[in-house]
Amino acid sequence: MALLSMILPPLWVLDVALDDASHTIAAWRCRTDREAERAEYDTAALARGIVAVTVSGRGVVAKPVSSELAARVRGDAETFLATESAGRIGFVRRERLQPLLDELAAAAIRPQRLFVATSPEEAARETLAALRWRQLVRPTNEGSALAQAVARRTGLPVLGLLLLLLSANAAVSPCLNARRQTLQTALAARTRSGSEAAATDARQRALRLEFSAAATNRALLCDRIGAAVPEHVALTALEVEPLTRRFEAHKPLERRRDAVVVRGTAPDAGAVSAFVERLAAEPAWRTVRLAAVERTHDAEELSFNIEIMP
Repeated sequence: MALLSMILPPLWVLDVALDDASHTIAAWRCRTDREAERAEYDTAALARGIVAVTVSGRGVVAKPVSSELAARVRGDAETFLATESAGRIGFVRRERLQPLLDELAAAAIRPQRLFVATSPEEAARETLAALRWRQLVRPTNEGSALAQAVARRTGLPVLGLLLLLLSANAAVSPCLNARRQTLQTALAARTRSGSEAAATDARQRALRLEFSAAATNRALLCDRIGAAVPEHVALTALEVEPLTRRFEAHKPLERRRDAVVVRGTAPDAGAVSAFVERLAAEPAWRTVRLAAVERTHDAEELSFNIEIMP
């Protein structure tokens, strides 16, 4: 409530004196923690502000709160408007107030509270003490008047704050956008790198699983090839499932499935033929083929290439 009271404009209290056929109105302006000040009765200013009304004069009755009449008044709120203070209750018939309320409504003045036989200062204190933020959203005339008063008081500061925020955003936005673009580019590059690394890891795992599943067979195959090597024949390479083309990064390996290539040197063609015959005699091979044989550069040995299909 303290913050709401600070935001709101000064409270208007209309001190209404009733007589037989009419009424007179005295206007008071009341600020928080200050005494009420007499002011001009300006309907335009009142329509834009927060208003409370206190009623006195002809038709207003005051009785002790313990009296039977006080109990009757409390039990008939539709007929009587009542206010209790200092052990007494002041009340008036609501029909007596109808001309006053019609006059205020015609001037677009919506009182927040109505008091009976209460001083302007006391009416102001009680009205301010009763104000709550939730009243701003209530679908009533009083709630609408309160919300409009708050909007009028806060409109210019809020607009100034928004303008300041927009200016700050315009000044900082290019830098933030550039930073965001840099981060997005880095994130995209990291994501691509992570995807490529994950794909490479998956291919490597698949290759390891594939080769490890047949590790025993390949070891036996190489052992049998080594046992068949004749004297004076030297092996220079033993390729199991050799690549069909050069290795390229980020591309799957392509190799000759179940193929073995044996490369080596021999002093003469007889040694090469003997090696091929020994390999062909092994029942584990499907085919053994001498793929190539040629003289080395020094013309002292033959180099050969034997292909085996297990």
